[in-house]
Amino acid sequence: MRQDDIAQLEKLLPLADKYGLAYIVALILMIVVIVLLRAIAKGNLVPRELLDKAEEDRDRLQAILDKERSEFMQPTLEVLKKWKNEQTKDED
Repeated sequence: MRQDDIAQLEKLLPLADKYGLAYIVALILMIVVIVLLRAIAKGNLVPRELLDKAEEDRDRLQAILDKERSEFMQPTLEVLKKWKNEQTKDED
């Protein structure tokens, strides 16, 4: 063990003796869980390649949906244009 590790153990052992080992272990585990939750929230645990691939897939699927939506709405738009043209002719 390195001197740093030994020094940390010398600081922790009196606390473990005073408060009990279970409380010290619970504190350490709570800190680890908080760090993991923070990393998950920030997105540090997702590899960048997977994130980029997911974004590309989302963009590709969104383009497909936009194309289908425009094809679906085309007849409605034509009817509305005809109706608008008839309204302008009636006003003239």
